[in-house]
This record gives sequence, C-alpha cells and structure tokens, in this order.
Amino acid sequence: MAADTVLNIAALVALLPALLAAWKGAAEQPQARFWMLLAVAVVGPVAWTVAAATAVADWRTDLSFALWVSVSASMAVFAAAAVFDRDVARLSPLFLVLMTLLAVLAMLSHGATNASPMTMPPGDGGWLWFHIGVSIATYALLTVAAAASLAALLQERALKRKTPLKRPQGLPSVLDCEGVVLRFLWLSAAVLALGMATGTAINLTHGMSILHLDHKTVFALAAFAVICALLYAHQKTGARGRQVARLVLLAYLFVTLAYPGVKFVTSVLLA
Repeated sequence: MAADTVLNIAALVALLPALLAAWKGAAEQPQARFWMLLAVAVVGPVAWTVAAATAVADWRTDLSFALWVSVSASMAVFAAAAVFDRDVARLSPLFLVLMTLLAVLAMLSHGATNASPMTMPPGDGGWLWFHIGVSIATYALLTVAAAASLAALLQERALKRKTPLKRPQGLPSVLDCEGVVLRFLWLSAAVLALGMATGTAINLTHGMSILHLDHKTVFALAAFAVICALLYAHQKTGARGRQVARLVLLAYLFVTLAYPGVKFVTSVLLA
C-alpha cells in the first residue's frame, strides 16, 4: 500500500512541470525542453498504470485505476498527436489541466475501494482485452476533442469581448480548434463503433441479446449518436462554433459517465 501511494504521488508530480511550462507559453512554439517535460508527463502515469496492472492477474475494476488508465491513455494519444500536429500541441495548457485534475481524483480515490480484479470467463480473454483497449482509446481520442472544444469556446468568448485571451497563452484559433475537433471526432466515431461491435460479439458468444442495455452501453450509444449527428450536421450544413463545441462536450460527458462514471457509482456509492 505504501508503494502504491508513492507511485500515485509520483505519477501526479510528473504532470506538473509540463503543465507549468505550458501555462507559461512553452507550447506555443515548443522547444526540446517542452517535449522532454511532456515525455515525463506521459511516462509517469503510464508507469503507474503498468505497475498497477501487472500486480494482479486480471483487469482491476476500482475507480482509481480506471482514472489512471484514462489519464495514461489520454496523455499518450495527446503527446503522439502533438508531435505531428502543432495545433494539438498548443492545446497543452488546457489538456494538462484536465489531466492533472483527473490525476488528483485518481490519487484521492486510491484506497477508497478494493482493487479487485475482473474475472474473465474462459475463452473470453482475447475479446475482452481487445474490447477494453478499444474503449480506452475512444475515451482518449474524445478527451483531446473535448479539450479542443473548450479552447474554441474560450477563444470565441475572447473575440466577442474584443480582448485577447491572456491565460492560458498560445491556444489555437477558433478555426484551428474546430479542425482538431473534427479530426478527432472522426477517429472517435470509428473506434467507438469498433468498441460496440466487439461488445456485441462478446454478448453473442454468451448467448445474450445483441445489445445488453446496461448503464455503460446506454451512455456509449448516446455518445455515438451525438458524435454521428454532429459530423452529419457539419457535412450537410457546415455547423461550427459554439454549438459544435457544446455537443462535443456533451458527447465527452456521456463517455465519461459510461466509463469512470459507472466505476464511481459501483465502486464508491454502491460499495
């Protein structure tokens, strides 16, 4: 338990240098120092997640682990995208704030519930691991889209007030934010569809109905519907701006309720 606590704190601390650098404007024209700090911010949570996952034979189901998995996957996806897309890198101030908040929640919830492993039925290991991986990837992709949507809202608000946004510095323009949102929404829709397909396959192998309408499935379907409707509206009507940003944040809320939200209810409220 003491080692777990130390790793929790270390993973959280690993995020802070990159966060401080991003808020000082280092992400606007990222140099080698910023990339090194961002790499540390990725390695910290990932190392904790790997250590926690390998400590048990099966997948852990407690809230703290679910949050750390979300942070690790989101940081890895964000950092990889930031290397190739400067607009994504400029989202670092907002994105790292979000990741730090999630990490704080993960650390505070550590030990609040039992870190019980999930028992996998014989023969289901491959399908379930793949389904879990796809679900985590969806959350990570949509987290980046949500950060870009929030940045667009802040920039649009600053434009309406005719005052430059002082904090955080260096965010992409509204148009650039929308570009990031659309790219990650398409990826999120594709990966989420794959996740629902694998979930359906698992249900069928157990002789269950195609859709097992539990809370997680309902929220995932709601998120998928919002994403598809948003992409359709953009293609047909050119919908953009505040309306798009709010719908993206709504989809992100649904996905959050489907994964960490359900963990919170089952592990904390109903424990």
